[in-house]
Amino acid sequence: MIVCPRCSKENQDHYKFCLGCGAELPRNVAHQPKSFTAPTPPSGVPHQGNAGASGAGRSFGGPTADAPTQVAAPPEARRSLEPQGPTASPSQPPADILTCPKCGSSVPKNFKFCGSCGHPMAGVAQQAQAAALPAPNAALAATAMAPIAAARGSLVLIRPDGSEGDSVPLSENSLVGRQAGGVFAADLYLSPRHATFSFEGTQLFVKDEESLNGVYLRVDRDVPIELRDGAIFRIGQELIRFNAIEPSGNGPDGVEIMGSPNPGYVGRLSLVVGRSTTGNSFPIPPHGLHLGRERGDLIFPEDGYVSGLHARIHGEHGRVFLTDVGSSNGTFVRVIGRQALRSGDLILMGQQLFRAEY
Repeated sequence: MIVCPRCSKENQDHYKFCLGCGAELPRNVAHQPKSFTAPTPPSGVPHQGNAGASGAGRSFGGPTADAPTQVAAPPEARRSLEPQGPTASPSQPPADILTCPKCGSSVPKNFKFCGSCGHPMAGVAQQAQAAALPAPNAALAATAMAPIAAARGSLVLIRPDGSEGDSVPLSENSLVGRQAGGVFAADLYLSPRHATFSFEGTQLFVKDEESLNGVYLRVDRDVPIELRDGAIFRIGQELIRFNAIEPSGNGPDGVEIMGSPNPGYVGRLSLVVGRSTTGNSFPIPPHGLHLGRERGDLIFPEDGYVSGLHARIHGEHGRVFLTDVGSSNGTFVRVIGRQALRSGDLILMGQQLFRAEY
């Protein structure tokens, strides 16, 4: 027997690695004659008659010079130490015996490491059990063997440092969200069914599946984007809603509605702090306004993801436009309904940024 110097577990002389912790066993006993005596079974060694006084006080049941007769190991112990007989099938080993995936040796099911090569055996039992389970019915088996839909594009994860992460394949119709697993599973800002990416001919579209936090598309730098009433856009960590200011008009009986005079405001911006809750609101003057962290008319000094001068809002011919003025992290507009995508477009979902490729 070789005692592991790390965990003190006893191992057979021919084992190279400890069955308890996987550590390599010392080979300083290689020069000693090997003992082929089976280990003591849990129930103890059967009584062998007159063992003599020299063996009366032994507690481990092994043979001595005074008692050279070896004690036969029970069948359970022999199965774990001896090669299987001709009736054993290599593809169907006994339930309590596993096959090491690295060296092919037979390993008892309760061993954590292979005694021949030290390969960890954790998970091998579950894999063997799953492989042995038959398909519940022919239809399910046919489904399992059906080819996976060919990918026509992908969503490439962009990490905060700008490097690329996992690539999610997109088929003809792909649903993303927490229930899709993978890179989406741990993002608590994603709905279980968040968005659908689909192809029509060669064109890729994204559709917001009425998610709680929405899908955002990055706008091009220095290219004005028209804002409709109720549009939401994002700079840094700030969500901002645009609302147009409608003329007050008159009451039902022709009485003019009283209110503060409008100096020409083209709309207002409101900070979104909840699904149906807004914070401070800011009117948009006729000449427009700038947003940024350090400069502009609307400042977000605590948001490190907002650039010094980030975006501009301005009116033109009765319409209101949003323009990114060269920010580092971009300006994103929330997708309403279904939106066509170009290859290379950046999409923000939850707290993750993806690049569409097709």
